[in-house]
Amino acid sequence: MLIKKHKNKNDYIVTNGIYVRDFAKSSVLPVDINTNLNKTDHDLIVDNVLENFSQKYQNIDNEDFYFPNIVIVSDGFGFKDKQAILARLPKSVTIIAVNGALKEWRLVGNSAIAKRVIDFYVVNNPYAECMSYLPDKHRYYPRCIASFKTNPTFMKEYQGPKYVYAPTNSETYSSIDFNTNYKIDDYRNPVCAALGLAYRFNVKKILLFCCDCAFDYEKSAATKLENGLWQYPQHELSQKIIDSNLYWLKNKKIEVADYSSGIKYDNATYITNEVDILEYFENE
Repeated sequence: MLIKKHKNKNDYIVTNGIYVRDFAKSSVLPVDINTNLNKTDHDLIVDNVLENFSQKYQNIDNEDFYFPNIVIVSDGFGFKDKQAILARLPKSVTIIAVNGALKEWRLVGNSAIAKRVIDFYVVNNPYAECMSYLPDKHRYYPRCIASFKTNPTFMKEYQGPKYVYAPTNSETYSSIDFNTNYKIDDYRNPVCAALGLAYRFNVKKILLFCCDCAFDYEKSAATKLENGLWQYPQHELSQKIIDSNLYWLKNKKIEVADYSSGIKYDNATYITNEVDILEYFENE
């Protein structure tokens, strides 16, 4: 693992040309030194930020949360069937959902065979495709934590309580510099955003649950995983960025485990069954 100590006093893991900052390092000015944003995206994001800022949503950094046990839940391989496991977790476990997990949440409503609420839904997609995350089979909207860069139409359509967070400033393009207690390094990936928020929520144990984009049959340009499933190369890059974030959490003595179907993370304990998930949070 290549770690670069930058002249700006931040430390970065370099993975496939992406610089993943040590977001847990205190007493430094957070700076994103990546250069992967084109002019079209820049203009879109600035418009999103200005619109969301005008709505005066509540900043999440003004809250003083203490959530020592957190599960970050996405809609990866087998999620629809696996999510019932979450209903058996201790009530002390906080659930943060991302991507399509809210839309496919089956643990609320009169027809649910098991019940469990989502504590927060985290989103940071700046594009119109973000609208596809809104639920259409239920009317359940937990508290949302969104980047200022999130698609503003999604923000207006979302029916639940809404917080916003300020993403870490980029060295390569200018945007509004928010005066906030902290900023979140999210790489436009909601799992990364959830990990950064979990750190700010004083987490001690984290479980990644179905945080993958794997599928069970071969597709053009897909690569085969050790477990026999398939995924696209760009998703492997996303997981490597997530893994670098996990390294910084482990560096702070935070326990990390993974119950997902993508590549194995170097910096997480691999969990393969429901019993181990329950024991992970029961063994304090």
